[in-house]
Amino acid sequence: MLFALTFSMASRAQNINFEQYFLDEGSLRMDVFQCGTSDNAHYVFERFVIEPHFGGSKVNLIDPFNYGTNRMKVIDAQTNTLIYSRGYNTLFSEWQTTDEATVMERCYEESVSMPLPRNEAYVILENRNFNGEFEEVFSKLYDPDEMFNTTEQRYVFPVQEVMVNGTPESKVDIVILPEGYTADEMPQFLQHCQSLVDVFTQEEPFASHINDFNFRAVLAPSEESGVDIPASHTWVRTILNAHFYTFYIDRYCTTRNYFSVKDVAANAPYDQIYILVNSSQYGGGGFYNYYSMSTAGNMSSSSVIIHEFGHAFAGLGDEYVEQDNPLGLLYNLNVEPWEPNLTTLVDFESKWADLVAPGTPIPTPNTSQYYNTVGAFQGAGYLAQGMYRPQQHCMMRDYYPFCAVCSRTIESVIEAHSDVLVTGNSEQTVMEPSLRVCPNPADDYIDVFVNQEDRQAEIIDVNGKTVKTMPVKNGVNRVVVNDLPKGLYLLRTHGETQKFVKQ
Repeated sequence: MLFALTFSMASRAQNINFEQYFLDEGSLRMDVFQCGTSDNAHYVFERFVIEPHFGGSKVNLIDPFNYGTNRMKVIDAQTNTLIYSRGYNTLFSEWQTTDEATVMERCYEESVSMPLPRNEAYVILENRNFNGEFEEVFSKLYDPDEMFNTTEQRYVFPVQEVMVNGTPESKVDIVILPEGYTADEMPQFLQHCQSLVDVFTQEEPFASHINDFNFRAVLAPSEESGVDIPASHTWVRTILNAHFYTFYIDRYCTTRNYFSVKDVAANAPYDQIYILVNSSQYGGGGFYNYYSMSTAGNMSSSSVIIHEFGHAFAGLGDEYVEQDNPLGLLYNLNVEPWEPNLTTLVDFESKWADLVAPGTPIPTPNTSQYYNTVGAFQGAGYLAQGMYRPQQHCMMRDYYPFCAVCSRTIESVIEAHSDVLVTGNSEQTVMEPSLRVCPNPADDYIDVFVNQEDRQAEIIDVNGKTVKTMPVKNGVNRVVVNDLPKGLYLLRTHGETQKFVKQ
């Protein structure tokens, strides 16, 4: 199916008035399940949760970076205005690369948070396809008057300020969660939290910007001490149910219980969630704008802490080569990866070409002549060929200090968490369609948003038959579809089409 779209620049939508569209206190969280196999996926709505804190910038509401395998957008239902967006990664998209995903279906918990809308708003979820483009896959209307919007907090725990330098809307707020610490081990957890902060004060570029960060710890005990280690048949009762051997990779420590992660994090304002695991085993994991996780008791913990936070905070990709890592399958070598520190050289000008000194060959030979030089060195993103990194060494490759490209990216993301307006460059600008159909999937009705002159629209079934026609005007048009059989449909108007599912 071809989708002819007319776009407008997101830079026009950057100056969103927070007070016009959002309440000053609280946040909205949408819980869903993403289910599927290696080659298909769909979303199932679970609930809306109104939570007490919002930790983000009230100025930079539109994501300026265009990073992530997923993206969440919030659209004001009355004006069809994009009022909030964020990119992120999920564990589900990584699972889809595994052999298991080719033979069975799984469901993963997924949750997105946003400032609390004053009025009706659509929450839209998008997935990035293999060609690097975002595709809308799910949308749900948030109605402030809906009786089942819950304000119940499943977990309520004390919060300890570890380092606080200012108000949440002007700082990067990191909430630290304990995994596998019993009530008696909470003093040890707080010591580990201080050690985590100490790491940030010593590692650049965070050290130079440490006053731009807030760190808070949630004192959430587990029943038992430690973490699940499936290979040794070690299973313990912990609050977040984390485990090693994710996708059978021994060092990969993650949790699929993301609703619990969000429940515990809700005790404090946050931009980033950092999970400290009570274990001396080497390992961790990090997902962009989702969570970071590392063990607290390993000699390499300080490097792992920063490395995983590079993933979660700035969307940085792994720069090392690992032949058997299934995540290499995520990359299409015919397009530029979204990660800011990886390139296929398909469009190197959109990456870090401006940091390359004149005369430096691209690709850059991996020789001593170009040590400490910014170039394009082959071997990154788990791939030995076809993917390039900025410098020979970096925190995202071998635990050296961050390279120049990663450092610049981190500083840009820090700035976007402040109360100073930040706009993306032309390659990173979010583009918005002039035709939108929500909700998707639909039950009784669809809202057709049109940003053009009055015209006719038609709904077409999978057999190409027109099943409904109606006039549409500029703005919001509510169309009743409860008389349509279940299935996939196209709404077409003036050569533009959008698909939706009638459930």
